[in-house]
Amino acid sequence: MDGDRPLISVIIPTFNREEHIGRCLDSVVTESFDDYQVVVVDNASTDDTAGVAGRYVDRMDLEIVVNDVNHERSFSRNRGAEIAGGRYLLFLDSDDELTSGALERAAEFIAGDPDRLFFFQNLRIIDGSGGTVYRPKVGRGTMDRVLAEGNPLSCSGVYVERELFLRHRFDEDSGLVGSEDWHCWIRVAAEHLPRICPGEGALLVDHSGRSSSVDPWRSAERRFARLTASLLQDGAASRFLAPNIGLFRATQAHYVAVKAAGQGHLMASMCRFGRSLRHHPRLLFSRRTAHLVRLWLRFLRPARVSESN
Repeated sequence: MDGDRPLISVIIPTFNREEHIGRCLDSVVTESFDDYQVVVVDNASTDDTAGVAGRYVDRMDLEIVVNDVNHERSFSRNRGAEIAGGRYLLFLDSDDELTSGALERAAEFIAGDPDRLFFFQNLRIIDGSGGTVYRPKVGRGTMDRVLAEGNPLSCSGVYVERELFLRHRFDEDSGLVGSEDWHCWIRVAAEHLPRICPGEGALLVDHSGRSSSVDPWRSAERRFARLTASLLQDGAASRFLAPNIGLFRATQAHYVAVKAAGQGHLMASMCRFGRSLRHHPRLLFSRRTAHLVRLWLRFLRPARVSESN
């Protein structure tokens, strides 16, 4: 601990998560590492989220603040960062959890090189019973390419030095909701490239209430247009993306193609897929394209059944 300043402040934005936030806080309080504080920012919940969080006040260095009105989650994350006293910020959504030892591994990573100002740990997506659903993989290549190809950092499990973060912050534009973390990390990375800390960090709990579970393809397309326009207007971010701008645009179009196919819009999906290949032809041979083709084949199965009858 640097004087009275904790090494890590865990920022937990929350809204109507009384059923989840207890598990989230349990995963923090059971850590053997104790040089941390927790800041819970309740986004004007209408349930007992703040009450559940309040039960942990005597068990950890915990501050709970409640927004007067409901804002976008970026507002809550930024408010938590402003209040935080730690040298590093760790963002953790209230329906997610830390893996055992995550904070200690992060502290050891920092101790190994004090200039590690921006880093993340691997994620694992689990179901409500704790079973593994998926382990996202970080793409190959340099970090500028990795971030152009998607957002493997997510939001939970990302550590960033407080002053570095406050120079960039989450954009509170409601049109970016769903990609505000990608938008932020690219701007931070333009100043300081992220590194990968060994070991797992956050467990993302897959449930129907997650915002990522419901993402209409047209909304995603509008959001990506806003994301791209905003980043290209930022000089540092634009220069950071320039070597991989085709991949960046292709990744977005491909995501929309997958969402459109999954939501029953075959022609829209094929159109967006074609757009993605124009930006980056090598996506044709990717695993994500194989997944997209499997989605397209579902449209043919009803026709085959009717022909056989």
